[in-house]
Amino acid sequence: MKPAKLLIIVLFAGAALLRFTDVFRPINQASWRECDMGSIARNFVREGMNPLYPRIDWRGSGPGYAEMELPLLPFLTAVTYSLFGIHDQFGRVWAFLFSLGTLFFFFRLAREYLDRFSATVAFAFFAFNPLIVDVSTSIQPEGLMLFTYIAAVYYFVRWLKTERSLDFWLAAGMTALTLLAKASAAHVGLFLGILLIEKYGFGVVRHGRVWLFGILSLLPAALWYFHAKNFWIVYGNSLGVSNEYHWVGVDFFTDPSFLTGILSTEFFRVWVVFGLVVGLFGLWRSLKEQTAKHSLVWLATIFALYIIAARTTSQDWASYYHVFSIPPVALIFGFGIKKLWDYAHDFADTFSQRSLPATLGRAAVILVVIAAILASLMLEAKQVRANFINHRVDEPAAVWTQEIRPALVVDGLILVSGGHCVDKNGLMLAYNASYMFYWLDRKGWNICIEDQSIERVRVYASQGATYFVAEERMLNFKSGFEAELKNDYRVLSETKDFLLFDLTQPR
Repeated sequence: MKPAKLLIIVLFAGAALLRFTDVFRPINQASWRECDMGSIARNFVREGMNPLYPRIDWRGSGPGYAEMELPLLPFLTAVTYSLFGIHDQFGRVWAFLFSLGTLFFFFRLAREYLDRFSATVAFAFFAFNPLIVDVSTSIQPEGLMLFTYIAAVYYFVRWLKTERSLDFWLAAGMTALTLLAKASAAHVGLFLGILLIEKYGFGVVRHGRVWLFGILSLLPAALWYFHAKNFWIVYGNSLGVSNEYHWVGVDFFTDPSFLTGILSTEFFRVWVVFGLVVGLFGLWRSLKEQTAKHSLVWLATIFALYIIAARTTSQDWASYYHVFSIPPVALIFGFGIKKLWDYAHDFADTFSQRSLPATLGRAAVILVVIAAILASLMLEAKQVRANFINHRVDEPAAVWTQEIRPALVVDGLILVSGGHCVDKNGLMLAYNASYMFYWLDRKGWNICIEDQSIERVRVYASQGATYFVAEERMLNFKSGFEAELKNDYRVLSETKDFLLFDLTQPR
C-alpha cells in the first residue's frame, strides 16, 4: 500500500476512534437540544411512530406536537429504541455513523480541489477540529445535516465537472435532505447558485436541469416546514424556529458584540487561532486559483447566514452553528499548505541566487507558517481533550434529579424553571428548558423568568402541575418570589442550585 493511502487510512481510523470513545455517554449534560432530541425519540416509541408528528415533553397538557426540522435523527433513534430498548446512547451511535460518512465525503470533496498531500492535510484539519468532533457524537440534527451538506456540495461539484446524471440526482437528493435536516443550511443554495452562474453564465435560467434541481431540492423542505409551522400556530410549540427572534436589526450597527461574537467563534473554534495564518498565507500566494475562489465564495455565503441570524450566531452557546464554516476553512488550510510547499520548493531552488536579506525574509515566512501549523495542531488537541473531559463530568442537576425521582410519588405534570421570555430589546426568546423533563421522565410546563409569580404558579397547579422544579438563579430574578413559594408550598428537596416544591398540598 502506498504511504499516502496508508496515511489517510490512519487519519480516518484515528478520527473514528476519537469519536467512538464518546459514543456511549448518556445524556447527562444540561443540553436542551440533546434532551429534546432524546425526548422526541422516546415519545415516538411510546406515543406513535409517525415521523410527521414529533412530540416534545414541555407540552403542558397538550399533545406536544412541535415545529422543528424533519425529525430524522429522533426517528432513527426511536427505531433503534423499539428494537433494543430505550438507551440514551443509541442517538450518539447514529450521530457517530453519520460522522463517518461526513469524513468520507469531505476527503472526496478535498480531492476535487487539492492534490493528495494537501487534501490529506485539509482532511486532518477538518477531522480533528474540536467543534466537528463535538458535533460528531452530539444528539442533535447538526451531525446528520453536516453529512448531507458536504455530500450535496461534493456531488454538485462533480455534476458541474462531469454532467453525469447520477451526480445530478445524488446532488439534488442530498441537498433536499440537508434542508430537511436543518433549515439554516439553506444558504448552501446561494453557493451552488454562484457555481452555476460561473459555469453557465446568466443564461443559467434557460437550463431545464437547473430548474429541476431547484424543485427537487426545495419542494420537500417547503412542504415539511409548512406542515411544521401549523404545530406552532395551533399548539404554540417550536424548537427555536418561531419562538425566538434570530434576525439582525439596526442595533447590529451600534452594538459591536454581534460582530465580535461571530468573529470570536470563527477565530477560536473554526480556525483554531493559528490556522488563520496558514489560510492567509495560501490566499496571499494566489487568489486566482479555483480552490481559493470557491472556498472564499462558500465562506461568504455562510457569513451571510451568520449576519442575517446575528442574534443567535453571535452567541457563545450557538457555536455549533459555525460548523458550516469548517469545510471551506479546511480547504483553505490545505490550500495554504500546498502554497507553503511550493514556496519552500522555490526557496530551495533559488537559495544560491538570492541576496541574504531576501533569503532570510523567505525563511522567516516559512518558519512563521510552520509554527502556525504546529500551534494549530496543539490547540486542536488541547480543545478536544478539554471537551472529552468535560463530557465525562456528570451534570450536578442530572445527579440530583435521579436522587429526587423516588420523592415524586404523585403522577402528573410538572412545572420547571425556564429562561428569559425576551432579550434586552424585548424580542422573543426560546425559554423552554427540556432537560428536567427528560431526566425526570415527566411532561409539563416551563415558566419563564419574566412570568414568575406566585399567582402564575397557582394557575399551573390548578391545571394539573404536581411539582415545581425551581432553579435558584432563576428565582433570584424576582425579589421575594422564593420566599413566597416557601410560604405557600412545602420544599421536598433542596440543593445548591435547585428546589423541589410540592404543589399538591399548598399550605
